[in-house]
Amino acid sequence: MIALGDGAPWVWNVADGHFPTAIQIVDLYHARQHLAQTAKLIFGSDSDPQSQWLRARTEELDAGRVEAVIGALGRSKPKDSASQAALEREVNYFRNNAERMRYDDFRKRGLFVGSGVVEAGCKTVVGQRLKRSGMHWTVRGANAIIALRCLILSGRWESFWESRSAA
Repeated sequence: MIALGDGAPWVWNVADGHFPTAIQIVDLYHARQHLAQTAKLIFGSDSDPQSQWLRARTEELDAGRVEAVIGALGRSKPKDSASQAALEREVNYFRNNAERMRYDDFRKRGLFVGSGVVEAGCKTVVGQRLKRSGMHWTVRGANAIIALRCLILSGRWESFWESRSAA
C-alpha cells in the first residue's frame, strides 16, 4: 500500500493515522514544481543558466538523489532576503520529504511515483457517474453509488452479492 501526496505535513499525518504501514511517496510532479519555483527564486526569469540548473536538479531528483538536490539548493544565492526565506522553505520541503522522494527505488519496486493514475481512477469511478449534468446527490447516496461502482469496476460485483445472499 502506498500513500501519494504533495509533501504537505498534514497529508503525512493523515496517512500515518489511517495507513500507518503505507509507503509514503511525494508525487514526483509536485516535487518537480518545487524545483521549478526554486529555479525562479535563484535565477529570476527564464534564462539558459536557469534551464541548465533545473535540468540537472530534475535528473538528480528523478534518480532519487535528494541529498544532491539539497546540496545544490544550499549552494544557491538568491537575489534578496525574501527570496532567501523562500529558498529556505524549499530546502526544508526537500529535507523533510527526502525519504519519500527515492524515486529510483520506488520505480524498481514497481510503485507509482505520480498521482496521475489515482486522479484518473477518481475521474473514472466518481466523475463519470456522479458529475453528470443536472445530478444532485446526498452524501449518503453518493457514497452508496461509489461503493457499487467500485464493485463493478473491480470485477467484484458477483462475489459481493453472492456473499450477501449467503449471509
